[in-house]
Amino acid sequence: MAVDTRGARNWSGLAPAYADTFAHLCAGTIPALLDAAGLAPEHDVLEVGVGSGLLAARIAASGARLTATEPEPDMRAIARTNLPADVEVVAAGLPDLPFGDDAFDTVIANFVVNHVGDPRAGVRELARVTRHGGRVLLTIWPSTPTAQGTLFTVVLDRAGATPPTFDTLPTDLDFERSTAGTLGLLGGAGLVDVHAREIALVWRIGPDRFWAGLEAGIGGIGKALLQQDDVTQRRMRAAYDDLSRGLLDGDELVFPATAILAGGVR
Repeated sequence: MAVDTRGARNWSGLAPAYADTFAHLCAGTIPALLDAAGLAPEHDVLEVGVGSGLLAARIAASGARLTATEPEPDMRAIARTNLPADVEVVAAGLPDLPFGDDAFDTVIANFVVNHVGDPRAGVRELARVTRHGGRVLLTIWPSTPTAQGTLFTVVLDRAGATPPTFDTLPTDLDFERSTAGTLGLLGGAGLVDVHAREIALVWRIGPDRFWAGLEAGIGGIGKALLQQDDVTQRRMRAAYDDLSRGLLDGDELVFPATAILAGGVR
């Protein structure tokens, strides 16, 4: 998912706002993930951290036998509205999945590993539940600046806002958010034939919807907004309204983005 922090994910109370905003940014990787997975009806597939269920719905539509997990109750409720009734959304997440070893042909985690408290343990768990010869696929956001983050940095500066503080993982648990760093995670989990590549995305969203997501505290930039006092937040909104006009295509903001898609074989 698209939250710009380095700690464990906590979506309590944020699920509806996420589903209406940043979930659609994260959904940009769905075509590439489905192509890499090469799903068939006989495949047992696990998606870990389904969020609002947009990818899971496409997996289910492929005919593959889908099992889904999501630790946040509000997010599970939203996911169920997007999934067939026979798909169970299990209350679980990394690094402890309630499945036996070698349980699935394909295991997918879309923007999950970059949010867990121990990424290496998380990827080892993905590998554990994958059958020998099966495939693990995951996506992360690289550490390079995002278009929306760059815009927000200018907004902060123009509004005279207090520099925000962000949660980070301890150095011994963190990893380099790059293709090389992601390859290291997969190889360290015992996977073979590992690969990682950057893929280009484009996120289109109405400016008021985007700001509503920030006001709800979605992402690092949302958290940065909520760290400011009310007067500063109003100055930030005025700066945002002015600056964002140059990013409009019709009635929507256009944010180019880059994700890392990686995988390996158990």
